[in-house]
Amino acid sequence: MHQIAPENTAQLLAARKGRVTELRARIRGLFNSGVNGMQLATTLCEGSEKLFLELVEEVLSTRPAEVQNRIREGGAILAVGGTGRGEICVYSDLDILFLDGMTSADFRAAVTDITQACWDCGLKLSHSIRSIDDTIAFAAQDVPFCTSLVEARHLWGQAPLSELTIRRFRQRLLERRKRAFIQSCIDGRKSEWEKSGGGVQELQPNVKTSLGGLRDIHLIRWVGQAAYGVRDLDQLRLKGALTKEESYDLRDAWDFLTRIRFDLHFEMGRAQDVLLRDDQLRISGDDGRYEAAHMRLVEKFMQTYFRHTSRVANIARRFSRRNLHPTILTQTKSLILGHRADGVLRVSDQGVEARRKDLPRVVESLTSIMRAYRLAAMHGVDLSPEIEEAIKVRIPSLTGAALSQETAGLFVEVLRYPLRLGPLLRSMFETEVLDAIIPDVTHVRCLLQFNQYHSYTVDEHTLRAVEVMTGFEADTGPLGAAYRSVRNKEVLHLAILLHDVGKGFDRDHSEVGRDIADRIGNRLFLPRESTEQVMFLVLKHLEMAHIAFRRDITDMDLMMKFARLVGTPETLTMLYLLTAADVTAVGPGVWNEWKAELLDEVYDRCSVILTGCHEQFHQTERLRKVRDEVVRLLASESAPPPPEGAPREEGAAEPDAPDWVHHQLSQCTPYYLTSTSAEQVASDLKILQSLDDKAIEVTGNYDPQTGTVDYRVFTRNPVATAGCFHKMAGVLTAKRMEILAANINTTAQGVVVDGFRVKDGDYEGEVPPHRIREVAMSLRDVLLGHTTVEDLFRKHRRFGERRRPPVSNLPNQVKLDRDSTDEKLIIDVFAHDAPGLLYTITKSIFDLDLSIDLAKIATHFDQVLDVFYVRESNGRPVAGTERRKAILETMNAQLKEFETGGHRRFLV
Repeated sequence: MHQIAPENTAQLLAARKGRVTELRARIRGLFNSGVNGMQLATTLCEGSEKLFLELVEEVLSTRPAEVQNRIREGGAILAVGGTGRGEICVYSDLDILFLDGMTSADFRAAVTDITQACWDCGLKLSHSIRSIDDTIAFAAQDVPFCTSLVEARHLWGQAPLSELTIRRFRQRLLERRKRAFIQSCIDGRKSEWEKSGGGVQELQPNVKTSLGGLRDIHLIRWVGQAAYGVRDLDQLRLKGALTKEESYDLRDAWDFLTRIRFDLHFEMGRAQDVLLRDDQLRISGDDGRYEAAHMRLVEKFMQTYFRHTSRVANIARRFSRRNLHPTILTQTKSLILGHRADGVLRVSDQGVEARRKDLPRVVESLTSIMRAYRLAAMHGVDLSPEIEEAIKVRIPSLTGAALSQETAGLFVEVLRYPLRLGPLLRSMFETEVLDAIIPDVTHVRCLLQFNQYHSYTVDEHTLRAVEVMTGFEADTGPLGAAYRSVRNKEVLHLAILLHDVGKGFDRDHSEVGRDIADRIGNRLFLPRESTEQVMFLVLKHLEMAHIAFRRDITDMDLMMKFARLVGTPETLTMLYLLTAADVTAVGPGVWNEWKAELLDEVYDRCSVILTGCHEQFHQTERLRKVRDEVVRLLASESAPPPPEGAPREEGAAEPDAPDWVHHQLSQCTPYYLTSTSAEQVASDLKILQSLDDKAIEVTGNYDPQTGTVDYRVFTRNPVATAGCFHKMAGVLTAKRMEILAANINTTAQGVVVDGFRVKDGDYEGEVPPHRIREVAMSLRDVLLGHTTVEDLFRKHRRFGERRRPPVSNLPNQVKLDRDSTDEKLIIDVFAHDAPGLLYTITKSIFDLDLSIDLAKIATHFDQVLDVFYVRESNGRPVAGTERRKAILETMNAQLKEFETGGHRRFLV
């Protein structure tokens, strides 16, 4: 034992801290030398246990001999959880159970001193003090504690006490309640991975708790202990519970994930299990270049990561289901209510099953496998784990061949049944049946596109999109009505399955996807008309979102062109559903009420054009409702309240708003009225009513939910309106505001109503009123010419600031759209966000002698999409090829100059 005889407490504490620091430094050295993850974890655990036991002895040595004897004879210490497994990470807690066999005050007092000594020297404990009965009782009601006891082993004290506790735990909770224990483990894991993101391929995964992470390997150990009496992966393999391939795959993943976890802990200097994008770049050594065609180092690294976690998740799911044996009641019910189909298959509410001796016949060919899936789809159930296992083993020998017409027909038939289509396609994906049917699926397995927009890999996004799509069946709104109206659901479902299959190539993924859809339609023996419909949906799957979220949808000319492009009401409905499912499946929170309303409105307007009938509501009706709501709000404010207690005459009309309200509403554009809440419109109109020809009114409101400030600027002053947008963007940038969104509008009378949603870089919490007043004053001063944007940049310059490198590898670019509307030129700007970007873009537009009629500014993480509707400054449309070419070249040059170095003037 490490002997220390310090002169005082400070020396003792310093010596203990030194031992912890020395251990971590030794582990860091092993990590730097390339030692594998599992060896790091076991070496660290052994060293930490040694330190812990030394501390135990040092604390006990301060007690009288008779007290020491009572503690040693009446208690024990067990390692549980990760410590019990013998593998911990650098800043993980030591999982310890102090077992008090005599309910001794001396023992519990010693535990208090031991835990304090551990915490003081930096050795964190996750511990509890319990008797044997308390341990068993608490384990029966707390799943995490129960699973930690699966890994329990004796560490110190009375070994018979530890052995008795472990034996009773296994007898009472694992052997007698085996099924309940396994079910609770599965339910606990499901809850855990749903909290961490819910997908095996979430793009910033938790290496421990995300689906397919280390915790799923632990789940296999827990279930293995209950079902087979062993938990070591090699022992499970020897018992036939795992195949040789599965045990090796689990070992490889365990080592891979554990080493990444050590990397994260070392980098942060604390417990950190989430693999953030910055960590992905750092670990992969990605500097933005492409190692091979079309893939960055970080994308290759994460593809490897997801291949490991996908395999772990699949093995854990099948292993758990296989060992969760049905109850006697369930088996009896299945025998009574189930029925045989296709000779060797049996269907019940538990799924499609087969006797073990019949499994070879079920999986003898791709056709026989598809018969099983077709049967499951027809009855809305899943395949049994045994059938899935047999398919997984058999499928490698069945891939690569041409599909028979029968096999293709069975797959297409599966696509017609929405009830369990999502889970069944996921099963086909996991067993690789889907690769045999659609070979192009292999290319997108675990395919990551390193940007901040998507939350999942291409394959996971696609499977989620299918699940979202089929969920529309139960939707009570317009999406549900549209989905239920689709007759050829196999076409719609095939389109959503193929919509992103063209990603990962050097061509536009929609065009590649169209070509793949053409080939797959022929492979599946679809009628040519159906194949062409799938091809169109894949090619144009981004078009409807582009129009709904980035264009002025009150422009009927634009709606006419889009309707002509789509061609038929059926295709329009399919594209509407595909768009909603695609956007929703991008990630949590991406789909929202605002997007739903915009997409619904585009669908409605195009339906009117194609059929003459409204699917939901008419633009005129919506504008009327908005105007009526604004009138109601302003009328209730302007009307004097009735005397208290005065009776209201039955049938009395609501008070009408003053004439100025109706006049102001008539001057507002349809876009402004349909994209702004009625409450905000009412507030804006009150400001406009009192606005004279020289005034500039600026309001600012802090939103505590988003931590942002909304600034709104109102003016009809001709001096202020000239080039006002770029000036306002410049002021906000100079004041260190991150512009997240902007919306500019001009009434028919030339009154500017511009709004900016910003994040104030000088304040982490609430932005104080004096700061909002200061920004408002600067906006007025610049618009009136009292100062300039350049002066503000010089005044508020912050030395030492640096721009963060962009996360995405997408190129910056400017695109012109002259086809969507005849009256205006639409400028789309795609760029990496940085201070001064919006100012640079809008200043360039102003210098080109263009006037901005409408703008949509949106920032998603580090990626910006700015849309500008412009005319010539004299109000005429932008005309001529040379003029448009000059605009495009100038703006691209400005954007390139900003990216390569111009952004620095806004930083230092």
